[in-house]
Amino acid sequence: AIMLIFIFAGAAIGSLIISKQRNILREEMNNNQILMLRNIARESIDALIFMDPLRLDELIKTINNIQGCVFAIITDNNMRIVGHTNKKNLGKNLREVTSNLPENIILINQYVEQIDKNNEIREIIVPIMSGYETIGLVIAGFSKDSIDNAVEHNLRDLRNYIFIVIGGAMLVSIWGAFGMAKLITTPIKKLKDSMELVQEGNLSFEIVNENIVTCQSVFKCKLTNCPAYSKTRCWDFPITSLLGDFTNKPLEKISHCKKCIVYKDSCGDEVGELIEAFNQMIRRLRESMIKLEETNKEKTRLEKLSALGEMSMTVAHEIKNPLNAIRGSVAYLKDNFQGKVLHEFLTIIEDETKRLNEIVRTFMTFSRPMPITLQLDDINKCIKETLNLIRHEARENNVEFITDLDETIMPFYFDSNQFKQALLNIFVNSFDATRPGDSINIITNYIDSMVQITISDTGEGMKEEVKKNIFKPFFTTKTRGTGLGLACVERIIKEHNGKIDVKSVYGKGTEFIISIPFIVEPTT
Repeated sequence: AIMLIFIFAGAAIGSLIISKQRNILREEMNNNQILMLRNIARESIDALIFMDPLRLDELIKTINNIQGCVFAIITDNNMRIVGHTNKKNLGKNLREVTSNLPENIILINQYVEQIDKNNEIREIIVPIMSGYETIGLVIAGFSKDSIDNAVEHNLRDLRNYIFIVIGGAMLVSIWGAFGMAKLITTPIKKLKDSMELVQEGNLSFEIVNENIVTCQSVFKCKLTNCPAYSKTRCWDFPITSLLGDFTNKPLEKISHCKKCIVYKDSCGDEVGELIEAFNQMIRRLRESMIKLEETNKEKTRLEKLSALGEMSMTVAHEIKNPLNAIRGSVAYLKDNFQGKVLHEFLTIIEDETKRLNEIVRTFMTFSRPMPITLQLDDINKCIKETLNLIRHEARENNVEFITDLDETIMPFYFDSNQFKQALLNIFVNSFDATRPGDSINIITNYIDSMVQITISDTGEGMKEEVKKNIFKPFFTTKTRGTGLGLACVERIIKEHNGKIDVKSVYGKGTEFIISIPFIVEPTT
C-alpha cells in the first residue's frame, strides 16, 4: 500500500511538472515568434520604401527558418504581396491568398494573432510601421503540430530527468520507510515475543537495552554513598542521594526520573520507554513471585513446625512424668539399698534419665519458643562470651577458635540471650565436625545496614543432600542429639528479620553466614 501511494504520488507530481513546463515552453516559443516577427518588421522598412526584392526575399527566408513556420508574407501598404515563401503569390493581393483576415487589417498598429478555421495554423500579423504610418504587414503562419512536436522534443530529456529523480527519490523513500518500519517493528517484535514468554510463565529474561547509561557516566557523580552509585537503572532504586527516599512512593519517584537525561538517554524514544517499562514490570513480577514462593515455603515450614511443636509438647509431657517417677525411684534405691553392682546400674539409669530429661526440655523449648526481646548490646561481646563456654573443651581436643571481630560495630538492638543460644548451637556443630588440629574462624562485618557473622571450620564438610536438610527439625547425622539445634538457630535468626546461609565442600569444611539488621532504635 505504501509503495502504491509513493508511485501514484510520484507520477502525479511528475505529470504536474511536465504539464507546467509544457505550457511555459509553448508560451516562450509564441513570445519568441512574435519578437522575431517584430524585428523582421523593423528590418523591412527600408526594403519596402526602396522596394528591394532581394532584401525582402532574405527576410522571408529568415521568417521561414523559424521553428514551426508554414508560410511567410510581406505586403506593402496596398496589401500587395512583395515577399512570399511561395514566389507564385508575389504581386497578388493579400486577400486573394488569405481569406481569413480582419477588416481594415492595414490600419493595425500592433500585432494580431488568429487561428485558421481548421485550428491547425496559428497566424501572427505584425504591422510595418514607419513613424506612426503603417507601410506594410509581416504575416507568418505556424503549425500547431510542429510547435507541439518541438515542445515535446524539448521536454523529452526533462521528462526522463524528472522521472529518474522521482524514481530515485521513491526508491530512497521506500528504502527509508522500510528501514524506519524495521527500526520500529524490531523492538516491538521483541516485546511481543517477550510477552508470549511471560504468558508461558517464563520470567527469567529481560529485553537487552544497549543504550543504558549511568548517573556516574552522565553527571560524573561522586556520591559514592548513594545506593545507585555506578549502577544501571538508578530509577529502580527506592532510595537515591539525588532524589531522596521514595520507598513508599515508587510512582512519584519514577515520574521524577522520566524527566532526567539519564532515563531519556537510556530509553531513547517512546518504544524504548515501553521496553524499559516492560523490563521493570518483569523484574518486579519476578521479585513478587520469589517473595510469594518464599512466603509459601515459610508458611509450609511454620505449619510443619506447629504440628511438630504440638506433637513434641504432647510427647514431652507424656514422657516427663514417668521420667520423674524413675528418677525418684532411683534416688530411693540408692539411699536404701547397698551393693556395688546395684549402684553401677542405678547410676547408668540416673545418667540416662538426665539425658532424657534434657531431650524433653529441648522438645518443650522448641514447641514453645520464647519471643525475642530486643536489648542494646554488643555483638562482639556476645560472641566472646559464647566462645568462653566451649573454648576449654576445644583446647582439650586441639581445636583452635580464631576470631577477627570488627570492633567498629557499635552496640545495637538484638536478643543477646537467644542469640548466644544460636551461636552456641553453631559452635557445637562446627566443633563436632572438626578433627584435632583443625580451626574454627569467626569474623564480624558491617555491610549495607546489616551485621554479618561468618563462622567457618576446616572440618570434614557436608555432602549436598545433608546441606539441604540441616535446618529441618529432627534431622541429624549424629548418633546422639535431637536434630533441633540448627532448626532453633534458623528460627532465632528469622525472628530477628535476618537470614542464615551455609556453604560447604565435602572434605574441606563448612561456612555459616549470619546476617541480622543493624537496629539503632527499637521499633515500638
